[in-house]
Amino acid sequence: MNRFAKPVIAAALLVSAGALPASAETCRDRFARLLIEGNGDGAVKIHVTQEIKGAPASQNCFYQQAPGHWMTEMIEPAGQPWVLAHNDVMYTSADKGENWSRLRDLDSDPDAARAQLEENAQTARNEVCGNEELDGVAYDTVEADYVSLQGFKSENHHKYWVHPETGFIAKAVYHLKSESFESTTTQLIEAAPDLELPTP
Repeated sequence: MNRFAKPVIAAALLVSAGALPASAETCRDRFARLLIEGNGDGAVKIHVTQEIKGAPASQNCFYQQAPGHWMTEMIEPAGQPWVLAHNDVMYTSADKGENWSRLRDLDSDPDAARAQLEENAQTARNEVCGNEELDGVAYDTVEADYVSLQGFKSENHHKYWVHPETGFIAKAVYHLKSESFESTTTQLIEAAPDLELPTP
């Protein structure tokens, strides 16, 4: 079960008992939760299109089997190396995953990353919640502006398309603007419970 489904079901049970108002989670609260939690730790496949102002658009497929175990398969521009992360090591492959070369060690700190997201979420503003169809399916939409406060500081606008029953984010659009950089990233997201990535 998607990690978002559990609190939604629990809330529904409390509402039916008259113990909690239906609007307990505000739009801003919901945006903050989605920013921090995303789709949780489940395996996913994501088609990513990135448009950097002043540069050609790029496309890749991003796969995550579990936190810290992910792979990027470049689509456009063609011929770029694939990248894999596993056990805090980054690898590259020039032959579409047939062989992997160790590139460098990673210093991942999921607790620190979450703390940064929680700090950024406190700056959320201009939140809007609504409904839109995506490929013929009705989704909840949640969007807002926020500021990235650490290191590479930027103004951001995120919009999420969320399945109203499962809480799964099926699409996300991220706009980022700083003094010297501006980009828009579109993610089309699928659950991939049977995903198995290489382990060099």
